[in-house]
Amino acid sequence: MSGQRSSDGGERSAGLPHLTVEFFVWLWFASERDGGTMNLGEPIGVVDVWVEERLSFRAPEEDRARAVFTGENTGSAMEARAALAAGKVVRDLQLHVRREEREYTVTLRGPHLDLAGVKLPPHAPEGEDELLYERMYLYEDLWYVLGGLYRRFALERVAPAWRAQTLPALRHWVATGEIPEAAETTEASEDADDAGPSVAP
Repeated sequence: MSGQRSSDGGERSAGLPHLTVEFFVWLWFASERDGGTMNLGEPIGVVDVWVEERLSFRAPEEDRARAVFTGENTGSAMEARAALAAGKVVRDLQLHVRREEREYTVTLRGPHLDLAGVKLPPHAPEGEDELLYERMYLYEDLWYVLGGLYRRFALERVAPAWRAQTLPALRHWVATGEIPEAAETTEASEDADDAGPSVAP
């Protein structure tokens, strides 16, 4: 993301604002569809991702939050899906990410995928330099996983199955909270030329 400085002080390239909205919804849906486990391929491998304790929504033409949901099982809350069904878009969401033995919590904020409230895995190396290097490594590891998730979204977004399979399954999930049995992880095609309609139901 963001072309501005993120929470770790690093410089990141800007994402496309309309794709950020779709990415947030896809992350939420895919974490439910895939049981929280996603194989991002080599060299990242398998990661666990789920919506943690916060989801906020805004009206499409506004920036400030209109509805905020917090607490346990926020991603499964009927009220959160109802906000999406009512035409609101995800403004920010808190993710929990597990890669191997490392676990992170981070809030992603649109429209440029800014990071906030980053919680790193426990780390206590000896010496200030070692602590700095360890924190730098963990931040880069988190960015690496987030980049892999965005790439996975992009490939699925342009795959032929996006219109025929993913969108109908997503809309069914928004309406009922259930993932259709036919909805499986899409094998995304890198050379698909049809991006399909907006992810918003």
